[in-house]
Amino acid sequence: MEIILFVMEATAVILVADFVSGLVHWAEDTFWTEETPVLGSWIVKPNELHHCDGSAFTRNNWLESSWDLLLAGILVIGSAAALNLLSWQVWLFVMLSVNANQIHKWSHSSQAKVPFLVRLLQHSHLLQGAKHHGAHHRGGKNVAYCVLTEALNPLLDGIGLWRALDHLVRLTCAAPRRTDRGVKASL
Repeated sequence: MEIILFVMEATAVILVADFVSGLVHWAEDTFWTEETPVLGSWIVKPNELHHCDGSAFTRNNWLESSWDLLLAGILVIGSAAALNLLSWQVWLFVMLSVNANQIHKWSHSSQAKVPFLVRLLQHSHLLQGAKHHGAHHRGGKNVAYCVLTEALNPLLDGIGLWRALDHLVRLTCAAPRRTDRGVKASL
């Protein structure tokens, strides 16, 4: 019984980390422009380069790709510890979240450059593979935002979550979604 509970909790944590990766990815693709102070050069420029050349960020090492996620992970761990809420679930969430960009990079890398265990997890559909992630890079780049697993994208795209969030952004008078060519995408 304990093992079943552990597997259920671990699965829930993995899906929450995947959802958070999708939410962050959606925000990167939806908000801000290259001219936005700090975030424009830090997030928007590399993100748009990635959408034009999917392999561009695969040339970065782990720290170049994940320093910001590492910083966020340290803040989550520190906050959880300060609140006496540090648990294996928090550690698992942070470990997955801090490595979201690396997992994303593996879905853009040639199979020869992907570690054997990662390839095995991709082929078993436990980690996101290139074919699944390719849906995000087709068309308006406005689907399949979650980058860790292949589990949530069909559900979240199917219920129209990202389009609903896009409409909420429009209600706040925020800038509409832009494609990588600077053209306003239709919502």
